[in-house]
Amino acid sequence: MADDNTASCGARSVEDILARGYTVKTFEYLGQGWNAFTDNPVGFLGFTLALTFASQVVPLLAPIVGQLLSIVIQVVMFAGLAIVTWKQGKDGSTVFADFFPDWKTTAQLVWCTVVGLLLIVIGLAFLVLPGIYLLVAYIFSYLLIVDRRLGVWQALEGSRRVVNKHWWGVFGLTLAMLLLIGIGGMIGVGVLGVPIGYGLSGWFPEVSLDQLPLALPATGVTINLGMVIGLVSGMMVGGAVGVAVSGSMLGAAYADIFGLAASSQAHS
Repeated sequence: MADDNTASCGARSVEDILARGYTVKTFEYLGQGWNAFTDNPVGFLGFTLALTFASQVVPLLAPIVGQLLSIVIQVVMFAGLAIVTWKQGKDGSTVFADFFPDWKTTAQLVWCTVVGLLLIVIGLAFLVLPGIYLLVAYIFSYLLIVDRRLGVWQALEGSRRVVNKHWWGVFGLTLAMLLLIGIGGMIGVGVLGVPIGYGLSGWFPEVSLDQLPLALPATGVTINLGMVIGLVSGMMVGGAVGVAVSGSMLGAAYADIFGLAASSQAHS
C-alpha cells in the first residue's frame, strides 16, 4: 500500500498555510511517488502510456489546436495520477477508472489550462522571468480544482499564493520531476530500446533520412528503421515510468502541503 502520508490530514485553507508555513520535502515525495507506482505499476504505466501517446498524436492530426489539446491531455494525466495516489494512500483500493477525473472536473481543468497558459505566455513574451515564475506558481492549481472543486481563478491564485511562500523549494520539486522523466527515458533506451532495436534491425530496411518526409536539409545519413522503433519504444516506456512517478510525487506534495478535502475525489 502507498504511504499513508499521501492521504494526509484534512484540507488546510490558503490563509492557514501562509500563516503556519510548510516545508517542501522533495525526496520524501519521491519515495511516496515510487511506492504508489510500485503498488499499481500496470495501472500507472498503462494510463500514462495511453495518454502520453494521445498527447503526441493529437498535434500531428491538428497542428494548431492540437498543441493546446496535447497540453490539456497532459494536465488531465497528472490529475489522474494524483487522484489514484491519494486513493491508494487512503485505503489502497483503486480501479483503472479512478485515473480519469469526472467530466465536470475535466472541463474546469481545460479552462484552467487555457487561462494559465495565456498568463504564462504573456509573462514569457514580455520579460521571460514572470512567465517562469507563473509556470512554477501554478503547479498546484489543477489539483486544487480536482480536490476542492475550486473555480479557475481561485485555483490559480490559491496555488500562486502558497507557492510564492517557498517558490524556490517548489522550483526544485519541479526540476526533480523533469529530471526523473528525462532519466526514465534514458534508462528506457538503454534497458529496453537497444535490445529491442537490435532484435528488430534484421527485420527492417536501412533508409536514408533524405527519403523520409521530414522537413530537414539533405544529410545523406542512413538509419535502420528497426533500431529507431526500438529506441523510441524504450524511451517512451522509460519516460512513462518517470512521468507516472512524477505525477504521483506531485500528488504526494499537494496532500502534504494543502491536505485533502473531505469531498475530494480521493474519497469518492
